[in-house]
Amino acid sequence: MENIHQITSSLFIQSGSTAEFQNGIEIIGSLYNEGSIKASTFNGMLAGGDSNSIPLILGKALPDGTIVEGTITTPINTPVRITASGNFDTFCFIENQTLNDIILSNSTWRTVSKGLGNGQFKKSFYEKAGGYNTSGIYEYLVVATNETDRKSSVKGITVKVTNTPLP
Repeated sequence: MENIHQITSSLFIQSGSTAEFQNGIEIIGSLYNEGSIKASTFNGMLAGGDSNSIPLILGKALPDGTIVEGTITTPINTPVRITASGNFDTFCFIENQTLNDIILSNSTWRTVSKGLGNGQFKKSFYEKAGGYNTSGIYEYLVVATNETDRKSSVKGITVKVTNTPLP
């Protein structure tokens, strides 16, 4: 129905179909729900794909400054640089350092770069100067913060290290 409805009873039951509020819903007071509430956005909370989030770009920087997003593939013992870009004041690069551990609960994530002064000075890349001496998949998380807007973004990136040289 395309009419405006005011619900005034102390008990409201919606059964047999899903309620859809195309122009949103405002609740003054409290809401009790035993099931799930799904929405594309919640005011005051960032959700995946929220238009209020700040885009974080991760990848390999080309000589012209363009960043190619996605997995970075490189041969062993070759320098690797992960570059982050976006409207952020700080970037923190965190590496999963549990490559050979078969017990996943032992996973160790460690900060590998966040700029000088314990992150007070912006550094938008992490460089593994000597490269990796073992082939495999290396995982990273990057936490980026915009202090003015008080917003943070987190994004993952993978470095795939191969035994064979790239063409």
